[in-house]
Amino acid sequence: MCPGVCKDRLADAFDRFGRVPIEKRKIVVPPDHSAFRSAEDPFWSAGGLLHDGRGRVLLIHHVAAAGWGDAWVTPGGRLEEGETTVDGLRREAREEAGLDALEPVLTRILQQTFSDGSRVRHGYFAQFVARASSTVPRPGPDVQEARWFERLPADLAFREDYVADFKRFVRAATF
Repeated sequence: MCPGVCKDRLADAFDRFGRVPIEKRKIVVPPDHSAFRSAEDPFWSAGGLLHDGRGRVLLIHHVAAAGWGDAWVTPGGRLEEGETTVDGLRREAREEAGLDALEPVLTRILQQTFSDGSRVRHGYFAQFVARASSTVPRPGPDVQEARWFERLPADLAFREDYVADFKRFVRAATF
C-alpha cells in the first residue's frame, strides 16, 4: 500500500518525530473531488493546527473554486515532488496564511481511502500541530479569510480529528 516514495516519506516522518498512530479512514466524496485530480496513488498531504501560544488556532476559508464550500479548514495540502511531510506543512502555512509553522509536532497519520462509488484513490495525511510565527495572517490568493479561533468551530472540516490535538497541544501551550 505504501511503496517507494510513500514509504520514504513515512520513514522520514517517523525518524524526525517518532512513531505516531496511523489511523484508517474511508471517505465518500463526489466525482470531482481533488483526490481524483492526480495520477499519484497513494498521494500525500500535510497540514494541521497552527496556534498562537494563547490558546487560539488559525483556520482558513478557501475561495469557492477550492472546493471546500463554507467549511473552515486548517492550513494544509498536497505534498510536492521530493517534499517531506514537515516541509509540506511549512510551505502550505506560508502559502495559505503567510505564516511560518514553528516547532511542529506530528500527531498522527491518516491513511485515507477516497471513493466516489465507482473509483477509489488512496492518500496519506500527516497531521501536525505547530506554533505560528505571528498573530497577523496574510491570506494567500486561494484563501478568502484567515481567522483566529479560541474554540474549534462546528463547521471545521474533519473537526473530530483535531479535538484531541487542540486540548493536548493548543490549550497546554497557553502562556
